[in-house]
Amino acid sequence: MKLLLVDGLNLVRRIFSAIPGLSEAEVNTEHQEQIARSSTQSLRRALKTHNPSHCVAVFESRAETWRHRLLPQYKQSRSAVPELLIAAMPTIKSEFLKSGVNSYELTGFEADDIIATFATRTAQNQGHSVILSTDRLHCQLLSRHIQIYDHFGERFLDEASVLKKFFTTPEKIPDVMGLAGDSSLSIPGVKSVGIKTAARLVNQYGSLRSVLDNVPIIPGALGENLEAGQEDATLAYRLFQLRTDIELGVNLKSYRLANDTN
Repeated sequence: MKLLLVDGLNLVRRIFSAIPGLSEAEVNTEHQEQIARSSTQSLRRALKTHNPSHCVAVFESRAETWRHRLLPQYKQSRSAVPELLIAAMPTIKSEFLKSGVNSYELTGFEADDIIATFATRTAQNQGHSVILSTDRLHCQLLSRHIQIYDHFGERFLDEASVLKKFFTTPEKIPDVMGLAGDSSLSIPGVKSVGIKTAARLVNQYGSLRSVLDNVPIIPGALGENLEAGQEDATLAYRLFQLRTDIELGVNLKSYRLANDTN
């Protein structure tokens, strides 16, 4: 089995931003159909590229998630989803369905966690998953059975991609980001610790937990900042970890493509 997991909002927002003048356009049927048409064309290109046996477009509801409960200001600095895009969602999902692709969302969970759960469970059954997204945080899932594909850059993201961005290995991304934080997500890390310093510490000590255990022997301002930022780092680590234990309540048979013969 080969499962294509489409990060729905990631795909649609990129397409929305690329269509000239649409970000300033009014909400009407014509513009909604334009977004849906372009998004569906992109989806069909992905299906042709990857030739999966199963495919699901994963979206997320507008409700708060478990991350907001842990950190109320989570994603507070992010720009809101444009009203035109929100209005176009039913049409987008309808057009996806006409192409044989069902959509899925679950209140209280982000698409990233849903995708991670789908991919992990597929891997446990010796199936292969390709995650269609430009979100590098998915790279913590990289394995023999899980790949990440940048649909717009037309390339797979691999360990070399992770090393270039996070200066560490895929499984240690949450550890590094726990120390560094991410202002675009309103997640604080440790004061004055950027990704390079965070990666150096994690690579040296092996994990975020080990870094924090060794704070007493880390000298100077860095040690002081780590001491003061332990709670923030521990919380950030939890927020950056993708959930793989969600009860999805669906069977993958529902997402088999009609023209699949595998």
